[in-house]
Amino acid sequence: MKYASFLSVLAAGTALAAGGAESGAPLVVACVGDSITYGHGASDRGSKSYPAQLQALLGEGWDVRNFGHNARTALDEGKEWNGQGGMGYRKSPEFAKAKDAKPDVVLFMLGTNDSKPVNWGEDGAGVKRDYAKLVDDFLALAPAPVVVVGVSPFVKKDSFSIREKIVGGDLGPWQRAFAAERGLPLVDAYEATKAAAETSYIGDGVHPNDAGYGVIAAAFASKLRELEPALRERRAAAAPAKIVLPAPKRAAMPLGEALAKRATHRAFSAEPLSDQELSDLLWAANGYNRPEEKKRTAPTAINRQEVDLYVCRADGAFLYDAAENALVRVCKDDLRGLTGRPGPNNFALAAPVALVYTIDFERQGMQGRPADSTKYACVDCGFVGQNVYLHCAATGLNTVFLGSLKPTEIAAALGLPETRVPLFAQTVGKPAAE
Repeated sequence: MKYASFLSVLAAGTALAAGGAESGAPLVVACVGDSITYGHGASDRGSKSYPAQLQALLGEGWDVRNFGHNARTALDEGKEWNGQGGMGYRKSPEFAKAKDAKPDVVLFMLGTNDSKPVNWGEDGAGVKRDYAKLVDDFLALAPAPVVVVGVSPFVKKDSFSIREKIVGGDLGPWQRAFAAERGLPLVDAYEATKAAAETSYIGDGVHPNDAGYGVIAAAFASKLRELEPALRERRAAAAPAKIVLPAPKRAAMPLGEALAKRATHRAFSAEPLSDQELSDLLWAANGYNRPEEKKRTAPTAINRQEVDLYVCRADGAFLYDAAENALVRVCKDDLRGLTGRPGPNNFALAAPVALVYTIDFERQGMQGRPADSTKYACVDCGFVGQNVYLHCAATGLNTVFLGSLKPTEIAAALGLPETRVPLFAQTVGKPAAE
């Protein structure tokens, strides 16, 4: 029996969601550097530092993070102008944080503070040695990010013992040669800031103002847009075909209290659910509570178990395999936008997880009883949805059940056969910050 007519009726009767969903999770960019990366001198570093302006230029498909630290050097034993030690970037907390971010790209812009006599010495040999070691530290991460070498910005006026004759005359040429020798992409922040020097610096002549940080951000944005196709291809190639989840843990809240707290919420934090949280959620939704009998937490008519759960996240769409407690990747695109209402306030894109409930009508086996088939399909999806509601109430998650999905587009993206139809969706995530 074919269900194309049922699918078309369902599609016509549901609200349409916004199309053009972003493909894949945001690319993580780690901005590594000193006070120029940190945003010293900006009117508001949260919005005017170069990483903040870079985020605004690149948009939602990117996650730009600032790991700059004032006065830091590439030289491991770097010092301040007054002899204070411990200034090596490797000794800063940002070094570990940048690595832990598992970046797709590292924008590496260190060296300005290394131009001080106390650090540079006679020929900068130690600076160049440790600079290369730091780059290698990032290239050694698994998976390895793309490291973009940022040539140290122009010094309009020598301050804090920072010397333009070293930055522009020795360090910058070496950085360009180093990037070429290693085959690393390069952004020449020196030439960009020098060309706009008259309007780009605060009084100390070393730190950019808001406009200067914008110049650096634009230079990096141009390079990242050039690299984007290859970066996303690398991300897709590295995506696992199967994610085995940890053993599920059952919510401890008594049923009566969960029922009292059960509610619909439409405001979500973008914070991802951990694998443990996802395992707990999916088991409660439609896992095996009696695995030896292959019986599930949600009932179905005549025990046909015709409901299949798909988990849509920023990094793709997955079929929930209850027997293996695993997610099987079926699509590398972000389909969350196809499950909510269209428009700028599509909360399905704000939340980390969109569950899609599909019915396998062939497995249901009611081809000769279309009215009963539709009725039982909707009720069985409702059982799963209510399990999700109760689990969310017991664990402090927010959720909303949705009929406003694009079934035709979702079915095509998931590669579903004609007999398997998306009926409902359910958005799940942590509460939005107040």
